[in-house]
Amino acid sequence: MKLGVALGGGGAKGIAHLGALRVLEAAGASIAIITGTSAGAIVGALYAAGKSVDEIERIARRWTLRQFLTLDRTGMGMFSTDGLRQVIESELGRDARIENLPRRFAAIAVDLDAQTEMVFESGSVADAVCASAAFPGFFAPVIIGERRFIDGGTLNPVPCDVARRMGADGIIAVDLSADEPVFTTAGDRPLNREQIITAILSTAEKRKIVRVTARAIGIMGRAIREYRRTRARPDLVIYPNVQNVGLLDFDLTNECLAAGEAATRAVLPQIQNLISDSRWQITARKIKQKLRR
Repeated sequence: MKLGVALGGGGAKGIAHLGALRVLEAAGASIAIITGTSAGAIVGALYAAGKSVDEIERIARRWTLRQFLTLDRTGMGMFSTDGLRQVIESELGRDARIENLPRRFAAIAVDLDAQTEMVFESGSVADAVCASAAFPGFFAPVIIGERRFIDGGTLNPVPCDVARRMGADGIIAVDLSADEPVFTTAGDRPLNREQIITAILSTAEKRKIVRVTARAIGIMGRAIREYRRTRARPDLVIYPNVQNVGLLDFDLTNECLAAGEAATRAVLPQIQNLISDSRWQITARKIKQKLRR
């Protein structure tokens, strides 16, 4: 069984991916292929590079919004992805390349000018991750060569089809349904220090624009996810309950981890069935998938 995992986008919600990966490992799942969009690309790249879930959790707990708030000077976003690039390069090295990672990995972005999906299966890890995570309005597009790239979630929120094309026999998707505002609106939880910094660096008008953009992309994303799954249906979808977490709520790490773990434990029987499939069952499933197309 060549198992593939597709990780969706969602900003701070992406920490839930770690909870899911932790339970998958404990269940005996050996992940051969990992694809990611946006937050899923960040977690996926670190995991594909050989970082353990515990190591990635320690890295995530060190993240602060200030690391990612490098003001953009191009006029195409509130911030640049330079801070994210520094995080990736500090952990994996400036010369880290996708094709040299221990696990097969792909990050999904969108070519802004060609209006097409871009699947990064080779090249600079930092370039690919930054391009995949360049959320429109908040982050400026990432320029690679003469091309401009934005968040892959605008066309492929949970890249199951990419994992299938890369040769995965079975696919587990982790869908964060990332359509919430920049910060959570649940209850009366006050803004923390990092969020206050963001509020100071951006005007209220800009924050409203990003919030509307996040909601609009989330609405589009639901339809796109369903369409994609009719073309490359995953064998199992995990839905962590992170709807009360905003895209920049990095102070809710514990809640996100717990949500990822709980949602994955809830489907452990299906996971065990999937990873124990015989070769005949794998072949039969592939035939069914072709017939669906």
